Amino acid sequence: QVFWFLTDDAYIAFRYVSNSVLGLGYVWNAAPFQPVEGYTSFLWVVILDLTWKVTGIEPPESANVIAFFFSYLTLIVSGLLLFRMKWSGRLQSSRLLFVAILMIFLLLNRSYLAWSSSGLETAMFCFLVTVWIFVFTSIVRPTRQVLWGSSTAACIALTRPDGLLFCLATLVIVGLLIFRAGDRRKSWHLVLRASPLLIVSVHMGWRLWYYRSWLPNTYYA
Repeated sequence: QVFWFLTDDAYIAFRYVSNSVLGLGYVWNAAPFQPVEGYTSFLWVVILDLTWKVTGIEPPESANVIAFFFSYLTLIVSGLLLFRMKWSGRLQSSRLLFVAILMIFLLLNRSYLAWSSSGLETAMFCFLVTVWIFVFTSIVRPTRQVLWGSSTAACIALTRPDGLLFCLATLVIVGLLIFRAGDRRKSWHLVLRASPLLIVSVHMGWRLWYYRSWLPNTYYA
């Protein structure tokens, strides 16, 4: 109960969601004021928006439940990540013990517990980053790696601006896989499976059209 809270910044996203539900779009103030992107978590705003429209539950009530759900998924993916690691012979039989230790560490970590709520996109961002790591360390087939890695990287970038770094890292990995493939047909297969990254470009184009700006207003502030 001590760690269950809503931070002030969460209400910025809540206001945009409220205006969207009212039919005004993702704006801080309705027309004739110019649309301003005062949030930095597009995907989080969309999820809260859809949740309100589908279930009728407003963001102050739904945000922490959704965040807690993502924190729970992070526990699962983290456990799978550790369990699927290649251990030496003596440690192989102790994988479940290591997973249990990891679970205990996370569940006793004050930072992890605190940011499992807050009303912000932090828990979702951590989950997506964990999935991204899992994809490129646990999936063997390069085509599946690129498809799921690109999709996850796109979601990370839509969640927070620093997620663009994961898009860049994904492009580097795709480039290395293409270089290793050494076959034109296989290379094109990898390029096509990296197409989810185009979603980020589409979002940036929408931002420029809708807000008349390349970056969120918080950057200029």
